[in-house]
Amino acid sequence: MPVVRIGLRRFQRMVGASRSEILDKLPFIGLDIESSDGEAVRVEYSPNRPDLGTDIGIARSLKGLLGRETGMPVYVVKPSGISVSVDGRLSSVRPCIGAAAVTGLRLDAEDVRQIMSLQEDLHNGLGRKRRVFAIGLHDLERVAPPLSYMVVGPDCSFVPLGSRAPATVGSILTDTPEGRSYGAIIPGRGKYPIIKDSRGSVLSFPPVINGDATRVTEKTRAVLVEVTGTGQGAVDDALAVATTTLAEAGGRIMSVRVERRGSVRETPDLSPVQLPLDTDLIRRVLGLQLTGQEMVEALERSRLSVRRTTVFAARYRVDLMHRVDLAEEVALGYGIWRIGPLYPPSNQPGSFHPFEQFLDAASTVMAGAGMLEMMTFELVDEGSMYARFGRSGAAKVAVHQPRSLEHSVLRDSLIPSLMTALSENVRSDYPQRIFEIGRVYSRVADGVSESWHLGCLVAHSQTSFSEAKMFLEAVCRTLAGAEISAHEAEHWAFAHGRCASVGISGRMVGHVGELSAEAVDAFGLRVPVAGFEVDLRELRKQLK
Repeated sequence: MPVVRIGLRRFQRMVGASRSEILDKLPFIGLDIESSDGEAVRVEYSPNRPDLGTDIGIARSLKGLLGRETGMPVYVVKPSGISVSVDGRLSSVRPCIGAAAVTGLRLDAEDVRQIMSLQEDLHNGLGRKRRVFAIGLHDLERVAPPLSYMVVGPDCSFVPLGSRAPATVGSILTDTPEGRSYGAIIPGRGKYPIIKDSRGSVLSFPPVINGDATRVTEKTRAVLVEVTGTGQGAVDDALAVATTTLAEAGGRIMSVRVERRGSVRETPDLSPVQLPLDTDLIRRVLGLQLTGQEMVEALERSRLSVRRTTVFAARYRVDLMHRVDLAEEVALGYGIWRIGPLYPPSNQPGSFHPFEQFLDAASTVMAGAGMLEMMTFELVDEGSMYARFGRSGAAKVAVHQPRSLEHSVLRDSLIPSLMTALSENVRSDYPQRIFEIGRVYSRVADGVSESWHLGCLVAHSQTSFSEAKMFLEAVCRTLAGAEISAHEAEHWAFAHGRCASVGISGRMVGHVGELSAEAVDAFGLRVPVAGFEVDLRELRKQLK
């Protein structure tokens, strides 16, 4: 979780509240106090609330809860006359950009530190380590508009931030920590995005590094904010958070005209977020029978405004996406400390579900036998589940429009996931003994069935069917107090003639055997592998 350091003396002036009042109420706007030394307090905030990423934004929110300032903050945006032209070749590199100017600032060293910290938190959180967007902050007095967002080659040179000597784009990518960390984000090899001003001075090489010529310091009185990225929505979100934070620091927001072939757009767009006010939903979610007026007052203390049945939020509230989100805002504005605990109507004590206790017991038994527990994804790639074992995927449970090929089907066995784990540890010492307890899925006539399985694999040069069967017998004897019966069988994961079906009291619970040589080779393993997989629901039935 990202952390903000709040100097208490500075913060008292910003909020107009006592130290004890501040420390008492900070947790009730959704912050966790990590530490306090009397002079400063460190608080954690959720990445989905980037507006709380500075003491400036926290003060804005806390003043609402304390009743100092309520309702939605309104930010006036006037045109700056600055424009940025966008090179059409950027469509395959980093196509989206937004920019704004913030003037009339009187920043001190702590303001600069807070804003730079917010910039990095945005990069690492919503920006996904600059993959989605990257923010550049520049001293506007050192910029000569108009600007150009353009494509350059690796020989383009400028003085990067923190340096005194010019360097080429190519050398920045290979010789600097920023280049090695973020250069791979740029998809077009040989095509690199650059922002230049009319004098040819490089402001930014997004998403890698800014130019040193426009560095922001405590002497800066006007800031140019530019955000580049792969999606316009995320770029606009980041720009709104950054510009409104600077406005709260005393600045005036001015728009920048973004010109691309065939279109012109003024940024930032600070149009309020609008959500319907569903009073019945809020009462049902919170369990509080609040009147409409009480809800309105609570929302205003959360720095929102209400007109009839619509709630308006400032553009920096990028976390508000659904009407149910307003229930949390009502709770915060109403005062979490005012909501008393309510015990459930039942007088029965809580307890663990018996099947969960059985799963825990199975895990304990396996760990006690010297096994290492794995926890893998239930969504897997089709290749490891079917192709590497020579299986047909006709009955697979596929995901509709998967986001990644690595998570395209629901697994119907634990063995492929465990084999993948072994393949990623081929350089570790042997023997390797691993297990997993997890859900698997299979197609049935009326849909998809779900069951819990226990899978185990043992890998070393001397492993065999007998070793795997020994572990399985110990598990069944300890968990169910039953002896197993094994009968020769065929299974897609195990070698012909080295596999058996396992039954208890006439009911089949799984299979045990040695993995086929083809499967071992397909996963890049260099030692034999044996193991078993059993249905824990069937095994638990033996306890009854």
